[in-house]
Amino acid sequence: MKILDKGVMPNGTHIQIEDWNENYSFLNYADTLAAYTKSKSTHIGTYAPKAGETYRFSFRFKSTEDALNAYICLLEGKTELSDYKHLMAGKLEYRDCI
Repeated sequence: MKILDKGVMPNGTHIQIEDWNENYSFLNYADTLAAYTKSKSTHIGTYAPKAGETYRFSFRFKSTEDALNAYICLLEGKTELSDYKHLMAGKLEYRDCI
């Protein structure tokens, strides 16, 4: 995995564009956006998100262009992470944490 760009949203959330294609060829180049933000909910489990604690959430887009557009909009404060809940990768039950 390569981190292609890092930034900070106006609310202080750290985000980055990631490329997982080298490790997983079935994924598109730079189609992943990761965010390190405080969870709004608590889930059961040692590695699950806990309310008020920083957690890594990732979002998978259809293309590099879509991921980059979302990244820019988040950095400029035009959108929020919750606008991309439908693109969350991993456990979908964590959508309430965003």
